[in-house]
Amino acid sequence: MDKKITDITDPSIIVPADNCKDIYFSLFNSMYDGLSVFEVCGNKIRALYLNERYFDNVGYTLEQYTPYIENVTVTLFEEDEQRIFGLAQECIRNHSDFYCEVRGYRFDGSVGWFCIRARTVDFIKSDNPVFLASINDISRRKELEHQYSISKERYRILEETSSAFLFEYSLLNDNMTFFPEAGKSHEIVNYGMYLRRSNRIYPDDAIYFYYILMRCCRKECKGFIDIRYLDNVTEEYIHSRVHYSSIADEFGFVLKIVGRIEDITEQNGIKADLIAEKYNAPYGNLPAAGDAIAQISEKISHEGTKGALLFADIDDFGDFNSRYGKEAADNAVALAAEIVGDVFSDSVVFKFPDDEFVIYTENMSEPDLHDRYEKLQAACRTIKLTSGNTVSDIGITFSVGAAWTHNSSKVNMKDYFITAERVLYKTKTDGKNRMYVEKIIF
Repeated sequence: MDKKITDITDPSIIVPADNCKDIYFSLFNSMYDGLSVFEVCGNKIRALYLNERYFDNVGYTLEQYTPYIENVTVTLFEEDEQRIFGLAQECIRNHSDFYCEVRGYRFDGSVGWFCIRARTVDFIKSDNPVFLASINDISRRKELEHQYSISKERYRILEETSSAFLFEYSLLNDNMTFFPEAGKSHEIVNYGMYLRRSNRIYPDDAIYFYYILMRCCRKECKGFIDIRYLDNVTEEYIHSRVHYSSIADEFGFVLKIVGRIEDITEQNGIKADLIAEKYNAPYGNLPAAGDAIAQISEKISHEGTKGALLFADIDDFGDFNSRYGKEAADNAVALAAEIVGDVFSDSVVFKFPDDEFVIYTENMSEPDLHDRYEKLQAACRTIKLTSGNTVSDIGITFSVGAAWTHNSSKVNMKDYFITAERVLYKTKTDGKNRMYVEKIIF
């Protein structure tokens, strides 16, 4: 065939056509991808066109999606929504394409993963920047990737010892699954409540164990702790080592915690460093954890009193070490201890591992707790961190999770600690420098 193939990207051969609109949108509707035309209007992204496959991909019908047409990103996770705005602005400046994977909510409330490819176009009349974008549901692919990550970490942990059993914890539904032997599993739904009612883990150790779980749910981490664990055969507590590792996605969202529990009672050369004893030392003017917990236990035994336990966590504490050095981090904890001790001078206060403080107070209403938290915030605004002889402009803020109830014979220490830790997790997930309060549910 002698006829030369014409390069249709040559602008000289393109002529206006009456049926351009029909051609564009016939093509769009015949594609497998979800196709859309968006315009960026200030801090909102408005849909100008959505093909039929778009609704299939995002999990809505046209009628269900109508309320979101004027602001399509509100169905996404907040941090992913902000990321899209950042990419859109960069794309507008550089006339470049952008690609991102985001999480969003379908109409039924389930969470989906979506792949977005977009670029600016000039064939749509608008006073605002206009994008042509394709959207695909990649939830199944992400699920397989996450399962692979979890399996890989699970078998890495298993290979390190043969005298242990595995566990997996998911905060999403508070499920703990134990694997006592190959091919067998034991799932515990609502593990926090189970731990409050069960003596499987020695009570003093249980509050630290749950703290480790919650900390690992907030950020990716790994390590081990030593606890006393009830042996099924002897019905006695044995020294056990819990190895744990949290697995996060590419955005830092923790998917699961996997680990193993091994008996170290009979192992030569290994001395148990029980977590309840490891952190049992006074800090500044604050009492040792063991002494403080004994005081709280005694107060909880007074039936009819209204008790509240607060977990106060220093916001962005990891930055103090990484950005400003160990001295600044140590000063931050020391200042935090002084502030919390002063504001809650009528309460039992002690330092928990790392950067958290525990406060137990009595006969305070929920408004009283919020008033006291405002005093804590006000006190924080009056101080600045120091490093050597240098005073920085860095301040301290706290996120606080509080749990309260009326004490009775059915209330124990674990009820307070485990509930307050879960409330603190919610607080940190929603932001920082705030306090949430919940009543303990039985």
